[in-house]
Amino acid sequence: MANIWSTETWAILIAACALIIIGVLTGNWFLACAVTLGSYIAWLYRRLLKLEHWIRQGTKASQVYDDSGFVGIIIRQLYQQKKAQNKSKRRTKRLLRRLHQNILALPDATVLLDGNLQIEWCNEPARYLLNLRSPQDLGYKLGNLIRDQELATYLNDPDSREYIEIVSPIDPAVVLQIKIAAFAGNQFLLIARNVSDQKKFQESLKNFVANASHELKSPLTVIAGHLEMLEKEDNLSESGQRSLEIAERQTKRMKELIEGLLLLSQVEGRRLDLGEGENISITELMVNVITALEKYDNQDRIELEHPSGLYLLGVNTEIESICINLIENAIKYTTPGTPIKVRWEVSPSGEYIFSVEDQGPGIEADEIPRITKRYYRGARSRVEAPGSGLGLAIVKHAVNKHGATFRIESEPGRGSCFRVFFPSYRCQQEARKSARIIKLSNY
Repeated sequence: MANIWSTETWAILIAACALIIIGVLTGNWFLACAVTLGSYIAWLYRRLLKLEHWIRQGTKASQVYDDSGFVGIIIRQLYQQKKAQNKSKRRTKRLLRRLHQNILALPDATVLLDGNLQIEWCNEPARYLLNLRSPQDLGYKLGNLIRDQELATYLNDPDSREYIEIVSPIDPAVVLQIKIAAFAGNQFLLIARNVSDQKKFQESLKNFVANASHELKSPLTVIAGHLEMLEKEDNLSESGQRSLEIAERQTKRMKELIEGLLLLSQVEGRRLDLGEGENISITELMVNVITALEKYDNQDRIELEHPSGLYLLGVNTEIESICINLIENAIKYTTPGTPIKVRWEVSPSGEYIFSVEDQGPGIEADEIPRITKRYYRGARSRVEAPGSGLGLAIVKHAVNKHGATFRIESEPGRGSCFRVFFPSYRCQQEARKSARIIKLSNY
């Protein structure tokens, strides 16, 4: 820095000396000032023109030059920035090259869509899974190349569902699971995966569980019948009576487990098509749900709130199962006398929201993702309660089958809230009426 200002100082001193010499020799100080200042300005202008030319050429490292004055500071700063920029570009190119190679190696079809759902890029698996070719199909709308109503609905509202499953446009025997994620504001990444083998395995497992459970029902019914006959015997000893009670309790538990497995095998697997199902009156549905809950002594603490005239497109028995299981859990795992709020609401986007809110012991945050797994019983407070551990697993699969979303909010010591969001395409509504609150005892 000292050398730079030394150069500029020497230039000014030389100009001053030239001014004095010319003024003394000519006696015309105005001419001396004009010549000296003009020469100095011309020298500076020449240096700036050279700098401007170098910048206009792109500040190429091969054309960099040295300047011992203040212009040299600008040159060195620009050179360092250009050097860092080139290094960053090379690093970015290497990362993009590796990312591109990794994406190409993926077995899943990957498609990049713009805000208008036009194809910007696709990898090789998209050719044999979605029948998309690059570069021939770039710039075309995905919906125009793949004619599928469910895909079109999903493309218009990717947030409505976690994923969809469609038949491959190339091979009807191939089932594709498609997921769309938004990024960079108005772009979308579509990933399609071949889940045919997984679906076949799930179907085989489902059939096995259903067949095994069905076959177990007959001998279990016979056992229950004989136990009922033994219960009428008067000459049973005290130990025999105790053994009979244990056998009856375990038989009842086994029956509930088999019924749960049969229902689980029914709800898991294939999702319902867009127009598939029956129109279910929410009012009639809740009457049936309430009837099923009459076996509980403290059911009158449940408050039911829902607008009139709501209809849901789906499978009635499975929607009933969702409601019954969630309310039963609230009854079993909360303190008697505490309120349980059961609501049906209509969101601004047209979704139906079914919620069950209690003031029970709550659920630990790390436990929430696991409680929807089959046979998971959770904390000690829930392990002591009766049940098969299939209730929330049934709810989860029934929710997925209807294209809905299941959310659990809970805080230890402050209760829990279970919500099911049914997509708007499954919801129908008559003229809206005011909500009403009903006590179960009114039915």
